[in-house]
Amino acid sequence: LRVCDLEAGDARGVFKNLRIDMRQYEALQMFVHAESLVNEMSAGDDELEAFIRIGVDYTQNFYEIRLPLKPTAFGTDVREEIWPQANNFDIDLALLQEIKALVLGDNSLNISDLNFFDQAALDPSSAGEENQQKYGIKGNPNFGDIRAMMIGVRNATNSSICGEVWFNEMRLSGLKNQGGYAAVMNMDANIADFASVSATGRRSTIGFGAIEQGPQERSRENLTQYDVTTNVSFGKLLPEKWGVSLPFSYSIGEETITPQFDPQFEDIELETRLDNATSDAERDAIREQSEDYTRRQSINLIGVRKERTGEATPMPYDIENFTFSGSYNQTDQ
Repeated sequence: LRVCDLEAGDARGVFKNLRIDMRQYEALQMFVHAESLVNEMSAGDDELEAFIRIGVDYTQNFYEIRLPLKPTAFGTDVREEIWPQANNFDIDLALLQEIKALVLGDNSLNISDLNFFDQAALDPSSAGEENQQKYGIKGNPNFGDIRAMMIGVRNATNSSICGEVWFNEMRLSGLKNQGGYAAVMNMDANIADFASVSATGRRSTIGFGAIEQGPQERSRENLTQYDVTTNVSFGKLLPEKWGVSLPFSYSIGEETITPQFDPQFEDIELETRLDNATSDAERDAIREQSEDYTRRQSINLIGVRKERTGEATPMPYDIENFTFSGSYNQTDQ
């Protein structure tokens, strides 16, 4: 990108429409080189800023990361001076969800404005690094579904400026290859021919998947599930001469699905949003709207009847000619 007579605070850039999910990566990186134009006023340190804008669109919902540039002198042939460490973008994608959670949790900040945060304030461990970036957010972008990307240069001085900037090798790095586990339990028990109990339980965690699946295809939710079914022949407890058949069945099951990412703001991990909630009531509301909870129970009396006993002559109105059934089901979500 080559600019000249760029006014104070003004910017120029190039853009590209694309579709990409960055949630499974740790960083977005790029090499940047800056220099002055020949026969034009030299640009000094931090007078030009490179920026990357990613989001749903370019004006209302995006993240913007800015980096002050250190120009390279003409005639240099040392790679480390052409591509200095101070000019390298090394965007910690975890900080993007952090600033989003901060803006959502701070009522003094307007989400419709472009709010910026210094890298050192977000990550104190990076305070001594040369390439100190500024992280900004406007609207409701989602780096889990990037649709627009822009790179450009901005005049950070109070007067017009000229300069040339090279951008090289934008790349995602640090694939989150987090593994998970899954377990299944089954149990069957019988009490003679009077009762039986069957139980199943299942647990799987974020990152679980088949061996051939890549990180993008693995589970992004924690699942806990159990089902218990009991069958009891209460007729066995009554005198045999009564001939009563009273089969009873009861079942109960619960399933809880907790997503890795908040369903409303899909690039914020649920735990991050819960940590930034300002009150217990808000935290409970977030958890309730995010978790998928189902509880099922049923009571069944199927085939209740009286067997014929004795030697009496059968009649059409005998109780032995009738079978009764009933069922009750309840589902809570």
